[in-house]
Amino acid sequence: MALSRAVKKELADRFGQRAVFDVPMAEHTSLRVGGPADALVMPADTRELIDLMRMLEQAGLPWMALGGGTNLLVRDKGIRGVVISLRQGFSDIATHEIRQDSVTVNAGAGTRLSALCRYAIAHHLAGMHVVAGIPGTVGGAILMNAGTAQGAIESVLAGIDVLYVPDQTTHLGREALTFAYRKLVWSAEVCGENGYPPLVLGGWFRLEPAGKRDLAAEFETLQARRWKTQPRGLSAGCVFQNPAAEMPAGQLIDRAGFKGFRIGDAQVSELHANFIINRNQATAADILRLMAMIREKVYQSCNVNLQPEIRIVGE
Repeated sequence: MALSRAVKKELADRFGQRAVFDVPMAEHTSLRVGGPADALVMPADTRELIDLMRMLEQAGLPWMALGGGTNLLVRDKGIRGVVISLRQGFSDIATHEIRQDSVTVNAGAGTRLSALCRYAIAHHLAGMHVVAGIPGTVGGAILMNAGTAQGAIESVLAGIDVLYVPDQTTHLGREALTFAYRKLVWSAEVCGENGYPPLVLGGWFRLEPAGKRDLAAEFETLQARRWKTQPRGLSAGCVFQNPAAEMPAGQLIDRAGFKGFRIGDAQVSELHANFIINRNQATAADILRLMAMIREKVYQSCNVNLQPEIRIVGE
């Protein structure tokens, strides 16, 4: 449902310039496509977030959390309801528990992964190499169990801080969390009484003293390797999940003859076939049509049903 004038006024009164309306989501996604969101709200802290969630729950309004927008495809008609960004109020990084063999670092959900990696390098802490070069935020990386050939974020995660909507905050230790390939699986025990998963506020990472390792050089090597195999340009990263470790989606798409294929300005990368690039003026409809064609052809030729790795939202 579209937001009423009364709701827009209340949001503006409560959040001032941190509530904006009819926002083109193309401005907030790495693909640079997507129609307008009714509202985008940026709470300054947990108290404001709770106030917002209480308001939305009371009004029965839909909402979604936005991370870095790097793994997101928003449809062309946009998003009804309120998009919540934690980028402004939840981006602090701090060292907490220091032991002889480990150091625990806390980072807010809105923290850029690149900033957390730089923090680890500056404090000579090893472990974050598993997400070296991955764009996006800590919250999104946790929900997607982001990773590289070196591993996934679950391997260094000690726990997460969450909000059970609308107003209950708590900490969930690593033992309470279940991860799968490119996703955090919310168990029935972890979900709230209403059955909805909580909102991730931040992560706790158990890292190791790096000793004599040159972490900066290691990260540079991993980044360079990434750019040799993955295209630059406007994309949302890998579009489809790998069906198996020995069966990369990119190889299946390449085998089906899609490298370089385009619909409008949406083009399958010639460097890595599991990337779709927005060449300039692509629409979400172009990208979705291209994805549908790829899935159909790969299924016909390889009997494999590719599943999207990117999150698709909106109307």
